[in-house]
Amino acid sequence: MFVKPWIMPFILALCGIITDYLTTTMGLNFFTGFRETNASYSPIWAILYFWGAIAVLTMTLPRKRPWSWGTTGLALASYFGAVNNVLVIMGLFPGFMI
Repeated sequence: MFVKPWIMPFILALCGIITDYLTTTMGLNFFTGFRETNASYSPIWAILYFWGAIAVLTMTLPRKRPWSWGTTGLALASYFGAVNNVLVIMGLFPGFMI
């Protein structure tokens, strides 16, 4: 299946936010005593913010190689939440203290 290059950052961001939401749900439901530090977190708002920023970068930056890494990097940043959740669940990272 052929995917147009400009769609790939949107798909990456969507997968990252879904992964973050799934790991958050797993961490909160395994009777681990964890709680969400941002009570108003919503994956819907997260995808809207990421897709909005990616859309602006896609329209404003040139399509050449070093510039296209900006949109891909922003899309991959959506995985930081999932990585943080996995490290907290495994006990390797205490989590962000607020």
